[in-house]
Amino acid sequence: MIPRRAALLLPCLRLAAQDPPPAFAPAMRGIETSVGGLLGAAAVALKTGQLAGWRAKERFPLLEMAQLPVALHALAQMELGEMPFHRMVAVAPGQFAPGHSPLRDRYPQGGVFTVGQLLELAVRDNDSSASDVLLSLGGGPGAVQKRMARWFSEGIRIGRSLSALDAAFRLGPSRESFLMDGRDTATPESVALLMSAIEGGQILHPASHERLRHWMRATPHGADRLGGQAAAALLYRKSGSTAFWDGRNVCMSIAAVTALPAGRGSLALAVFLRDTERDLTQRERALAAAAGALYGWFASLPEK
Repeated sequence: MIPRRAALLLPCLRLAAQDPPPAFAPAMRGIETSVGGLLGAAAVALKTGQLAGWRAKERFPLLEMAQLPVALHALAQMELGEMPFHRMVAVAPGQFAPGHSPLRDRYPQGGVFTVGQLLELAVRDNDSSASDVLLSLGGGPGAVQKRMARWFSEGIRIGRSLSALDAAFRLGPSRESFLMDGRDTATPESVALLMSAIEGGQILHPASHERLRHWMRATPHGADRLGGQAAAALLYRKSGSTAFWDGRNVCMSIAAVTALPAGRGSLALAVFLRDTERDLTQRERALAAAAGALYGWFASLPEK
């Protein structure tokens, strides 16, 4: 059932390459100039299937956004009976991951949690430890990558845990080599399609999709990465960030589903910004401006 439904996503990827450059391209160029970095953005209208973007097929680091593919894989395993939602899992301090982890901070000695609790922490709270435990339970990066390839072709790549990714970030020879590594990256259009699949209920059972939507509605992260009409019409979101390297932020991102005006359905979007020296406020404003340009372009299209 899952492979058949997921195959419906792939024609959108092929058709997108034939589209002419959209009218929001000048706005995207202006944002890139203002922050001195590279933007990648894509959005898909669920009602029409229309997909458009800027650097939509280029690769950007997933970082915390990788928690969403890991959670999708775990939920798919749950539906197959391989990872029950209420299964109890012992988490030892040695399994904690660096980075943002409320689980590690609240339970420094470790503890016992359900798969469902780990999923909620990973998706809602961007918890790196919870995500890495789920990744290990689910068969490791290779198992998640196999499922992502089935659903999204090569658009989303999962190659390492967040702990291993942190080590690569800290110990790598250069920022450029880190950005050139194709592992743990995604294209903006593949993340937009992932969000549209969650909203459209295309790859999992309805209860699993609703769980994901509920957790992303409740997330405290990424609120300032959407602005204007896109923020006002927000349904839910997921964000990702990383630290600076040699004075430049490697990447930060936002993925969201918003409501288009006049009953025209939902818009799934994803925006990435990489390799800029700007501070957090400036980066968030750039992401919000890019998301706003995407949303405004789709909202202005004539109804079909």
